[in-house]
Amino acid sequence: MLIVSRREHFTEVGKLAVIAFTGHGIVFLINLILARHLAVTEFENYVVAVAVFHLILAITSQGLDKYALRIMPAKFSRQHHGHAAHYFLFSLSRLMIGAIVVAALTLLWARELREFSDDALNAIYYSLLALPLGALTYYLCAVISATGDCVRATTVTYLFVPVLTLAFVCIALVASPQATGAMGILCWLISWCFGLALATYWVKKAWPAEGGALKPERANLSWQREAMPFWLYRLSMVVIAQIAIILLDWLQPSPAATGAYAAAMSTAGLAAVLAAATNRVYARELSIILDTGDYTALRRLRVQRLQWMLPVLGLFLLIALIFTREILGLFQPDFVTEGTAAFRILAVTTSATVLMGVAPIYLKHRKQSRVIFPALALAALAQIALLIVLVPRFEATGAAIAYAISMVGLYSFFSLVGHRQVRAADSRGN
Repeated sequence: MLIVSRREHFTEVGKLAVIAFTGHGIVFLINLILARHLAVTEFENYVVAVAVFHLILAITSQGLDKYALRIMPAKFSRQHHGHAAHYFLFSLSRLMIGAIVVAALTLLWARELREFSDDALNAIYYSLLALPLGALTYYLCAVISATGDCVRATTVTYLFVPVLTLAFVCIALVASPQATGAMGILCWLISWCFGLALATYWVKKAWPAEGGALKPERANLSWQREAMPFWLYRLSMVVIAQIAIILLDWLQPSPAATGAYAAAMSTAGLAAVLAAATNRVYARELSIILDTGDYTALRRLRVQRLQWMLPVLGLFLLIALIFTREILGLFQPDFVTEGTAAFRILAVTTSATVLMGVAPIYLKHRKQSRVIFPALALAALAQIALLIVLVPRFEATGAAIAYAISMVGLYSFFSLVGHRQVRAADSRGN
């Protein structure tokens, strides 16, 4: 059911924002602790392995978790629990197959095509082991969100797993005299095990009891096809977000450039995390709105989002732009010089894209692949070209400029197209 009450809307979004803010603060603390206790090369091994994990996680997901938020809320609203259950089982099988294939290909790349050090390879090995755990956990949390319990779903991925990881990192640093980047990834691996167990338990609790027994039914092949745009979109966005770290590691402009950019991106990512957590609500609401054609509710949803997001982003930017050097100095002194300009650029860029973040969700729900993917391809190619040109000269700042140009241009285009389509549909009486 749609959330009609303004108070109920702000209550749920407020809970999600607090969870996301706290969780990202814990991730920030994890990165801070590791940056201060690891050698620069070991911290680089850690951030590269994290970037690889996020990239292969996006590949493995196949868009099935995002598509779950498109198809399942409307099914639950109409009491079509059996159809939702079949999609659930279909997705689990595809995720496990995908995890095996992606892990094998990544292992081949890491061992045969890329000359990583032994320590860097160990970190990547642990990220491969964490891959199926993370993919299944994210999918189960999408299902929990589809049932209407976005708060519990967000708690697992944004709070529970990071809290456990922080605890394991602290224990490992006390117990081990020689900390490594692989150790940090191992802590995440163990935490994903517990996260998957909790998500599984909450899926069982949240699933509607009226579902009944499943009748034999063939897998709907259209699910894979319809999930494809969600997959390609997420994959493209992860590539755009993580490729800078991978190219910085490859081009190696200076020893601290990769770590400085990763620290800046992690801190500036607070705004993006708030959007990602609360967008679960908007994705679920959009699914029901587009199913009913109630564009009045769509306008209300957009206004309510801006009412809480504008002041939050304003406060975030104020702190980020004033205390930039102090924040980066918490990581390592070398990161201040390398990352100050990059952090400010990334903070402004992230805030701008968050404000426009509903537009791509709307376009994906309306199956506007012909609009989305040419724009994504152009943005990704533009960023890679800019990275190759700017990183050797401007290092972390150049990487941030490349990211800013590609992302602001992409989201501005999505917002313009989405606004025009909503106006056209509203004028037709849809």
